Amino acid sequence: MEGWVGRYGPELRRHLGRMTGNDDDAEDILQQVWVSAVEKPPDDGPGSNVRAWLYRVATNAALDSLARKRFSRRALQGIDPGAAAGDQQPPDAGFRGLDEATRARVREQCAKLPTKQREAVWLRWAEGLDYPTIAERLESSTESARANVHYGVKRLRESLLDIWEEEVER
Repeated sequence: MEGWVGRYGPELRRHLGRMTGNDDDAEDILQQVWVSAVEKPPDDGPGSNVRAWLYRVATNAALDSLARKRFSRRALQGIDPGAAAGDQQPPDAGFRGLDEATRARVREQCAKLPTKQREAVWLRWAEGLDYPTIAERLESSTESARANVHYGVKRLRESLLDIWEEEVER
């Protein structure tokens, strides 16, 4: 493992720096890669490609980090809790015309969702990902991803019903 740090560390750090645009984030992610390599090392036998494995782990960790940053930065502004899970709408469709107090309440209710539901709803509505990709990101089955989106949106509808009724009356 120590040989990998010296041999692959600098190029992985550059790769992660290009992906994240931030040297500190790249260094944090690289540390996660090394932890993954210690906890569950790749096959180091003949014919194995440790470098490719490290790049895959690093790239996935960087993509996850970037998705988490987008998630917190955009604060779920694009979710339409009144839409059915299968509807195709632009991510910001549910917030058009809402005042900032209402937006804050929607974000607050989104933050109260259980973690898997919140992440699944975000990946579906804000990132526009399909269910198999959501399942991969959440490390679950496609059915579980679909259920998490469905129940997350259902909870949002219930907790924000008064907002949506006011909007309809306008």
